[in-house]
Amino acid sequence: MQEKIKNILSNLKAAQEDLLSLSDDLWLDIDHNDNDAIRNGVAFKEQFNLCNDEFTISANELSELIQKYTNTPLYIPTVPKKNSIDAPERERLIKILNKKLPHDLNEEFKYKRPYGFVIQGVPYENKLTWSELYLQVCDYLLSLDTHRFISLDNNPNHISKRNKKYFSSNPDELRSPQKCGNIIFVEMNLSANQIRDSLKRLLKTYQIPRDDLTIYLREDRDA
Repeated sequence: MQEKIKNILSNLKAAQEDLLSLSDDLWLDIDHNDNDAIRNGVAFKEQFNLCNDEFTISANELSELIQKYTNTPLYIPTVPKKNSIDAPERERLIKILNKKLPHDLNEEFKYKRPYGFVIQGVPYENKLTWSELYLQVCDYLLSLDTHRFISLDNNPNHISKRNKKYFSSNPDELRSPQKCGNIIFVEMNLSANQIRDSLKRLLKTYQIPRDDLTIYLREDRDA
């Protein structure tokens, strides 16, 4: 029963990620040399944003209600310390992942689903959404250097051009906060590519080469 509930919760989150990606696609598809198309596009985007905001609020409230009632948390981060996995188990997981096609952060991830990833030689599998993968990477980085992760709160590289934070010690500053550790909250209202871009910035902040993060997609595994 809990597995079914986890899949439903993951699908609900995946729908939110896909809607954000669709919004970007439809906006970029507008002929910006056509004034009528621009006007229609702006009207659509305003209405879309309004409806999507309402959906996000309802989806998050529904997810929270189900998680509490069924005691089925959507996010269960794996303890991200290298010594938390013995060598044979680590090798087994890496071998499973390496049978699949590896992907990096230079790719397009819209409408795709993750399966797992390897960061600095540490493997993780069974991640159902980009949000889950993102939070797991954040937990790993938090364990790697707690002070640096906490400092993301006021790091200008992790604040958008519209002055929106991706990390904050105050959940009210985020649209869809998810706690990471005991102090910092992570913004989770992001599309797959927005998560990809945030991961790039995080690796740069931690001075980790991009090649040290390899992602595996669920489509590849299912194929």
